[in-house]
Amino acid sequence: MFSSLSLNHRRARSPRLVVGTAVIAAILFAGTLTGVSQASSRHPHLRTHHSVKPLMVTVFSPGSGDMSGTAGAGFIVDLAIDATNAGDNALLSSTNGYQPFFNDPTSSTFHPGVDPGAPGLVVLLSTTPNKPGTPLQGPDTNLAGLFQLNGVANVGGKAETWNTWQVGKALFGTGQSSLTVYVVAGAAPTVVSPETKPISNVVRVPFTIAP
Repeated sequence: MFSSLSLNHRRARSPRLVVGTAVIAAILFAGTLTGVSQASSRHPHLRTHHSVKPLMVTVFSPGSGDMSGTAGAGFIVDLAIDATNAGDNALLSSTNGYQPFFNDPTSSTFHPGVDPGAPGLVVLLSTTPNKPGTPLQGPDTNLAGLFQLNGVANVGGKAETWNTWQVGKALFGTGQSSLTVYVVAGAAPTVVSPETKPISNVVRVPFTIAP
């Protein structure tokens, strides 16, 4: 099923996909101001970064206000990371660990923490529980290591990654939740802290996990 989701197919079918340099630039500017201003009060440091960052995150799914999944699972988190300009392409290079990678849910690499295909990606859900003795340490837990699909591209001379997670288990409750996504330099931590500094815009999406 996953192999059929080529990058071109996802581009064609996604109503939220941004096409064109001018549109990307406009969304970058708006996302830098709006996304950061909406960052969770749990992470006040995320609200202090108003300058244009070297990387831009775009979240395609869930959308703001969406009712996603069923019985607490089955929803999709789908996003892209783009270099702001060609001079920042190295940040998304294979040298820095950004690579096509299928993270098999049966593999030892499939767990909260670093995404093996996008090491700097940080993905938080406000409804992540705290389960002592497990990698789930509450809403500050980085869930990027649960992303199954990771692809790379070059669009108009700028590096881009595509990253997708199909939530297979009902671990995050139902009802209102909030998704927060950004990128850090190097390998992202398993649990973020006030010292975790973004090198991208910060995107926050309020949505509902369907019961």
